[in-house]
Amino acid sequence: MIKVGLSGNRYAGKDAVSKLFEQIRVPVFDADIVLKFILNYNFEINYKIRSSFGDAFSAPGDLLDVRKFKERKQFDDLLDMVEFELFSAYETFNKKNSKSVYTIFHSSILFEREWHKSMDLNINVFSSKTERQLRCSKKTGLEEYQVKQLMATEYDDIVKNTLSNFVIHNYPSASIPFGDICEQVNKIDQDIIDDYVLKQQSEQFF
Repeated sequence: MIKVGLSGNRYAGKDAVSKLFEQIRVPVFDADIVLKFILNYNFEINYKIRSSFGDAFSAPGDLLDVRKFKERKQFDDLLDMVEFELFSAYETFNKKNSKSVYTIFHSSILFEREWHKSMDLNINVFSSKTERQLRCSKKTGLEEYQVKQLMATEYDDIVKNTLSNFVIHNYPSASIPFGDICEQVNKIDQDIIDDYVLKQQSEQFF
């Protein structure tokens, strides 16, 4: 089975792309949702976190609020505690979908945590920072300076593109040179399957 990482910066459209893959019956593992579940409902992990960080990061309902982890080191230390369980869950997911040619590992921090190195292929959903800022302002109502502050610490878009095997361009003018995102998703799907078939044929031949 081929493991395919999928990511993108804020408001680039990675969630929409993820749903498009699901619509063409590609199994999608939402690492962000699974991560939140592990943090809050895995008793052993939750105990370790509270023992290490105290209850200062609790949210209403005795859940963890990861937004309170302001320092990068704190956030990295937190993720170090759950990384093994996250990838174990992904392996279980892959076993359940063993008949699929590939699965998608959908994560907003794929490159930041260098999880892309554990994938066979990677996809980055790209949109210009200006376009993403506009989307963010419309959706959240935040002022321009607040949006810029929110995006100031993001991993560089272009670097993510260079680390990816495929880039999905999701912005108004992208429909001219690249086609809409549905067309781009379908093409990537076909490319992955075609490459898989060729490799299978080569292995049989030799």
